[in-house]
Amino acid sequence: MPQAATPAWAALDAAQEATLVRHVRILRTRIAQAGGVLSFAEFMEDVLYGAQIGYYTHETVFGAGGDFVTAPALSALFGQCLARQCAQILQHAPGPIIEAGAGGGRLAVDILGTLEALGALPTQYVLLERSARHRQEAQALIAREIPQLAGRVIITDTWPGASASVILANELLDALPAVRFRIREGQAHPLLVCAEKDAFGWREGAADARLTETLGTRGWPEGYTSEISWTGRRWVGEAAAHLGAGGLLLIIDYGFPAHEFYHPQRHDGTLMCHFRHHAHGDPLVLPGLQDITVHVDFTAIAEAGHTAGLVLAGYTSQAAFLLSLGLAPRAQPESRAHRDEVNAIKRLTLPHEMGELFKVMAFTHGETVPLAGFHLLDRRPALDRR
Repeated sequence: MPQAATPAWAALDAAQEATLVRHVRILRTRIAQAGGVLSFAEFMEDVLYGAQIGYYTHETVFGAGGDFVTAPALSALFGQCLARQCAQILQHAPGPIIEAGAGGGRLAVDILGTLEALGALPTQYVLLERSARHRQEAQALIAREIPQLAGRVIITDTWPGASASVILANELLDALPAVRFRIREGQAHPLLVCAEKDAFGWREGAADARLTETLGTRGWPEGYTSEISWTGRRWVGEAAAHLGAGGLLLIIDYGFPAHEFYHPQRHDGTLMCHFRHHAHGDPLVLPGLQDITVHVDFTAIAEAGHTAGLVLAGYTSQAAFLLSLGLAPRAQPESRAHRDEVNAIKRLTLPHEMGELFKVMAFTHGETVPLAGFHLLDRRPALDRR
């Protein structure tokens, strides 16, 4: 059945309504030109990154005035912890840091400021960001907050030529286009997006042999629906090709090992949307105005890293990672800043907040020293397929 284009809870103003009408018209034309359906990955690519209607291209997405809050926006403590992990690598393999999906530059500012204080600055810091709007925001933020380091910063939408000492990806993989599928008679059928009247709806495609073989036999019930991200696996291969000897690829995102990701009770997958801090599960409404995410299958990412020739050097919860790196309030006790830091630490580490759902995975290009962020908890055994 088609899904309504404007849910009642969205409460759009006149400008947003006009934007939505334009987006729907553009998307309907795109679907017609494609023969009446788009794969969900194509739909997700268009509504998140498309030049005309892409959410990340046009919308204010981060912070209180956006649709969701990320860890760097909660507190500079997050970036300070990541900087200490970067410093450990830079000590043995000096070179550039590449931050993929860098957004508006908040994390880059916090990391660079900390590395400067530690005397461990990289040769370059590359902000790799697809959105021109976010690249402009990052440039302004760096000029305003760390002008003395601006000469070390490159802001670009393409991978640089130099090999990196560290590649960071914080909440990137969850926003990469994914395939959505449904199980019928033991076969995986991709779900396609079609246009019907003034709305968008789902249509089941023919059984896909490659998809079925990759997913394997799991005893799923009829109608079981979930996602798989070929794009995320390919991205790990791209990152590996740009990582220098002794370098570190650090991925931070929300997700699960495969046996949890595809648990029979998770019968409708992990797809989640955000609009003005309202979370819901319908990606077909508000095209180009809302965020669409899919949790990360960390077992698949670990396998992609192995295929690319990397060493899986760590996998743990965000809470364990940050605490391993000395996460603690730094402001004067009893001050407002101290209370703010304590509240941020709770959100970053408590199990019912970001501490458990968010995971940290590390790959290295060759063997390196034990990574400081993983000494409290090693969850690599949980990645085994069962």
